Amino acid sequence: MNVSTTVGGSVPETESEAVLRFTKAFPSAPDIRRAEKSAAGTMPAAAFQYCQAMREASSFGWYVYPPKDIHLLFDGKESFFYEDDQWYPVKSTNFEDEDFRQHWEETAPEDLRDLDPPYLSELFVPGSVQIWSGYFVSSRPGWSTLIRPPVNYDTRSAFVCYEGLVETDLFQPCPLFINIKLLTTGQEIYIPHFKPLFQVQPIERACYQDAALRTEIQETLSGPDQPFDWQGFRGTVRDMTQRDSHRPGGYGAATRRRKKAGTEE
Repeated sequence: MNVSTTVGGSVPETESEAVLRFTKAFPSAPDIRRAEKSAAGTMPAAAFQYCQAMREASSFGWYVYPPKDIHLLFDGKESFFYEDDQWYPVKSTNFEDEDFRQHWEETAPEDLRDLDPPYLSELFVPGSVQIWSGYFVSSRPGWSTLIRPPVNYDTRSAFVCYEGLVETDLFQPCPLFINIKLLTTGQEIYIPHFKPLFQVQPIERACYQDAALRTEIQETLSGPDQPFDWQGFRGTVRDMTQRDSHRPGGYGAATRRRKKAGTEE
């Protein structure tokens, strides 16, 4: 069984060219898919039509799904999951799926056969649960993996996802998981396998180091050393008094023209 998959816009010529590599360990886990400009169809139609910034942000990365349907319950102190017609404390729960057990035992070294990652783990904060997707992730040297809620996706009021930035070039292969916080007490929380649970994005490490986060704040618009770029502002502002003549989507159209002309990757 081939469980290693390179996910991206095109298949690289060599394995070393892949920025991220996902390896499926749980055979029936849903496929990881490229994130969509429409936020999996949940973005408002007007935003999808006119807001290039939202579309680009939504499609940056890949959707990762729950390994299977998950039913959780939080009583305010302890978290439970539902399986085989019964509620059990989450604690540390491994897959009992026969296909997974066979696949793991056939492929894992002998000293690791009893160390498969739990797919549900209760964290030290009450109501916080870690969910393993059934995949491992690795990245090219110098690149990390940002794990976050699906971008611009519909809000889920029963739980929220924590964000994490993992140096998956140094700690690899890393189990690809998400930590969530259950917000609803005394009520079943259903997490279906067919909806994106979280989104992963490749981030070059240099982008979040201190050198890349240096900022400059100009306290006035009339600074003598660095005057405000009024000419550039003219290109971004629209006259609110000319609302009827303004055509929405100008930024998106300009961005697409630059890409088509080859002036922007």
